[in-house]
Amino acid sequence: MKQSKKKKQKKQAVRTKQTHPKLRFAVTLILPVLAIAIVAAFVLLCMTYGGVKRTVTIELGTATPEASAFLRREPDEAAYETEPEEVYRQTGDYPLRVRYHGRTVPVVLCVRDTQPPTADGPELTVPAGTALSPDKLIKNLRDKSRVKITYETEPDFMTVGDCDAVILLEDESGNAARVPVTVHVRIAVDEITVEAGDPAPSSEEILIAPYDDVSITPITDRMLREPGEYTLSVTANGITSETRLIVRDTVPPAGKGVTYIARPGETIRAGMLVTDVSDETAVSVALSAEPDPNSLEPQTIPVTLTDGGGNVTTVWSTLLFSNVTPVVIEARHMGLSPSELLEEGTYTEASFDMQFFPDELGQHVLALTIDGERNIAVIDVRDTTPPTITVRRSQWYLDTPIAAEELSAAEDVTETTLGWLTEPDWTKGEQEVTVVATDTSGNRGEQTFTLTLIPDTEPPELYGVRDRCGYLGEPVSYLAEVYAWDDRDGDVEVSVDASGVDMSQIGKYSVTYSATDRCGNTKSQTAYMQIVRSKVNEDRAQEVADEILSKILRKDMTLGEQVEAIYDYVFNNVRYSANSNKQDWRGEAVRGLTVGRGDCFTSYAAARLLLEQTDAEIVSVQRSGPNTHHYWLLVNVGTGWYHFDACNAWTGVYRCFMWTDEQTRLHSRSYWRYDKSLYPPVATERYRGGN
Repeated sequence: MKQSKKKKQKKQAVRTKQTHPKLRFAVTLILPVLAIAIVAAFVLLCMTYGGVKRTVTIELGTATPEASAFLRREPDEAAYETEPEEVYRQTGDYPLRVRYHGRTVPVVLCVRDTQPPTADGPELTVPAGTALSPDKLIKNLRDKSRVKITYETEPDFMTVGDCDAVILLEDESGNAARVPVTVHVRIAVDEITVEAGDPAPSSEEILIAPYDDVSITPITDRMLREPGEYTLSVTANGITSETRLIVRDTVPPAGKGVTYIARPGETIRAGMLVTDVSDETAVSVALSAEPDPNSLEPQTIPVTLTDGGGNVTTVWSTLLFSNVTPVVIEARHMGLSPSELLEEGTYTEASFDMQFFPDELGQHVLALTIDGERNIAVIDVRDTTPPTITVRRSQWYLDTPIAAEELSAAEDVTETTLGWLTEPDWTKGEQEVTVVATDTSGNRGEQTFTLTLIPDTEPPELYGVRDRCGYLGEPVSYLAEVYAWDDRDGDVEVSVDASGVDMSQIGKYSVTYSATDRCGNTKSQTAYMQIVRSKVNEDRAQEVADEILSKILRKDMTLGEQVEAIYDYVFNNVRYSANSNKQDWRGEAVRGLTVGRGDCFTSYAAARLLLEQTDAEIVSVQRSGPNTHHYWLLVNVGTGWYHFDACNAWTGVYRCFMWTDEQTRLHSRSYWRYDKSLYPPVATERYRGGN
């Protein structure tokens, strides 16, 4: 048995020894291949995952990072295979795929919430008895997820006072924070401030919430007028607290300085020099400078006003020591006499240093010498007399409202305003109307008269229509010096029919002027246009005028001064000689200005040429009547029409510069005789200088 077993083992050993070469061959062949595969797989794995982080963690609520955030090295590039959400709103692990080096790699974005909530805990004032939830005690709560808000330490809302509370904030991720809050439990404000003199604050202003059963210490008028702090007891719904009432005075006192006349040696107190002192608190008055009792000159004295709040106002007063008693004078244009100030028999001789006209309201200080001794007098000019009204016109036109000052005039020392007491009925033919005049002092005068309203049947008046000359082949200004005036409408447009004038032929032609008012009333007038050949063209005339004006006019001259300079030049430089060409005014103007002689027509033409270069209005005038002709101008510089005759025919005996009709009549009843209906009305007051 044992031998058989040994034989069997021997045979098995021989069999094993016979197959070993094949096994060795297999092992030799397979092992290298397997090794190569393992190495290749490892290399591939390294290439695929070696440069990529498998996970990236971000905070909840922050922006999703770029795909390159998953790379281990920079500046490698990568991109998401599918774009993720811009911001993840919940925590968790979010699988993503990143393309990198031509391969797609799975990654995981881990969204975590690690930040606790935050909030501000401001100081709050809460009405006593009003319990608030913890979320009402914080503001500006910030977190990326929902937050649970609870009291960790709850305030006592039933007791007036200050207490601290702690608010616990817990978000969904378990992050927690604590917010300390100071709570002021009140039934009333701690303090309330008012300006002295203001009304007492109401209970609504004092209490911080409506209460049913309220009791507050009364606030007296004395408290409101004396700056300081006052304690008020406030009880509401059985709960009592205190409030400070602060009364402040921030407004300085008001007052006016006066002019005070004192007798020499009189004691001066501050209260004498001020009036109308006002303030909500008591005011003390003091002199800031002591007056000089020996001075007879007006002294300016500062007076200090100090109120209960310490606010200071300084007013300036005038103090005068004088032996002359102040007097009140009614405003007038007539000069003041010393005898009106002094008692008869108390002096021998008295005079003012300069003449005084009491036509300006208010106090005036005058220097007055009495029997050789200098004194100061104070005059108080007042106006208590109402204006005097004169009716200038009691007839007007139907359906045409007009201002009261157009039909009446008021006379007073001061300026006045005129108006209707009741607006007239402009559709009624005859009625009683009243004009009211009020002066600057408030004095009022009235004048009642019968106003008659009539239909407008009168045509406008045409002025300046006269025979003229024009120049062959040159344009003509037909409306120069021509205008129309209607009593109702004022200025009216003038039309001209010059269709029969042939500017290419020398001759005499008729020209018709017409003006029509709003009611259809028409006035027409015909004159003649004499077309002549010009000896001097317009350019030459302009050259002569410019040369002269450049010498006699300055840029700073008013229009009135320019007109007077032109008058003086013509009057002094065009000598009178009885000859002129009255068919060519422009040529005669140039001749007179260059040769320096000619008759009245020459002086008229020379002045006209120069005046046309200014802004003055001018109208040519010709003497009426069968005698020899005379020519001059009417000129308006904005103050009305006046006679302007620069002809020096009588070697300076007269100088007719801006004269009224009355002035021309006083010098000669016939020399300046003219048809007034053809020209604008001349001013009645003497010329006082132009604009």
